[in-house]
Amino acid sequence: MEIPGTKIVLPLPTAEAGKSLLQQLQPGQILQGTALSQNIDGKIRLQIGVTRLIAQTTLSVPAGQALTLQVEKTGKLPELRVLTLPGLEEIKSTALKQVLPRQQPLPRLFRLLTQVASDTSRPAQAPPPAVKQAVQSLLQRIIPLDHPGFKTQLLQALRLSGIETEAQLVRQQVEANDFKVNLLRLIGLIKPLISTAPKQLNQALAMQQQLSNLSPSPAAAPQPATPRETNPTTRLLLELFKQLDGAIARIQTNQLSSLPAADDSSRQVWQFELPIRQENSFDLFHFRIARDTTHKGSEIETSWSLTLHMSLAPLGPMRVRLSLADETISTTIWSERAETAKLVDRHLDELRAGLESAGLQVDKLEAFQGMAHIENELPSEQPLLNEKA
Repeated sequence: MEIPGTKIVLPLPTAEAGKSLLQQLQPGQILQGTALSQNIDGKIRLQIGVTRLIAQTTLSVPAGQALTLQVEKTGKLPELRVLTLPGLEEIKSTALKQVLPRQQPLPRLFRLLTQVASDTSRPAQAPPPAVKQAVQSLLQRIIPLDHPGFKTQLLQALRLSGIETEAQLVRQQVEANDFKVNLLRLIGLIKPLISTAPKQLNQALAMQQQLSNLSPSPAAAPQPATPRETNPTTRLLLELFKQLDGAIARIQTNQLSSLPAADDSSRQVWQFELPIRQENSFDLFHFRIARDTTHKGSEIETSWSLTLHMSLAPLGPMRVRLSLADETISTTIWSERAETAKLVDRHLDELRAGLESAGLQVDKLEAFQGMAHIENELPSEQPLLNEKA
């Protein structure tokens, strides 16, 4: 069976007796299909009715994507034409459903990376020297909070947080310090060392490698061994593999959430998570930047808001929200610890002076003790639940 640029190489039998699907096709017939897998090495798994097929194609669709196909030619190698392709919102929704269950908070990864990079592991759990060296190199690339050029490097670090990785790959301008690229490289280093890698992690790696094109997609892996069948080093590598994949899924969630809405060009949201190194520990800055455009007659007004979540020793969890319209700015700071809230309140005048010296008019400047949890990680308009039954 062929679809423009596509060839079915392995039709599987149907679950019903009688003629197979390929024998029942008629020219002009409309078929409803579902992509069972994304495109990996030019192949997708496709289901039409109860028939499952493996197709070679250049078509790029997410797993679970519904397709409408039309039969153009029957015979030994039927030809099908795709009538519908998924829209941007449908692709975003499908992709989010895939990455959300896999994502892991980045602090978990950094705790494990710190353990691997140091000598705190028991000798029986010691990682291979190449893995340890790669982990140490990755951690050294994290921008330190006390670096003299922290302010100037911050914008560069945001760009290298992983949100632009694929754009860099397309332009063939991959940065050595790109966080997502380095996570992928570390996964590629660990994978050959795990002889019994879990199947679900292998599938996740296949998707990552297809996106990044850093290395060939892996072959199907056997089912994972039980803990008693693996040695401590292998278990450590498996856990590192899982946390790395979860961190990449986390970055992908931010990337998907930062895509513009197809039906609303007036609003754009960007999300970043930026690891910060201070002394021998690592913290995380979570940024959410939103731009709103409104039309007032013939004039266009643009307003910006930035929400920053951070937890730095000894200040504890904090949330900062800035709103900017024209040259007027409003700032609200929440601190979970009472002593931190009092400290911030005592320095509000200095913050006001700094904002005014930058040419901004300060409308509101407040500090409170309150919850600083991360909220609104996904755009409110992004549907994850199909309400049609």
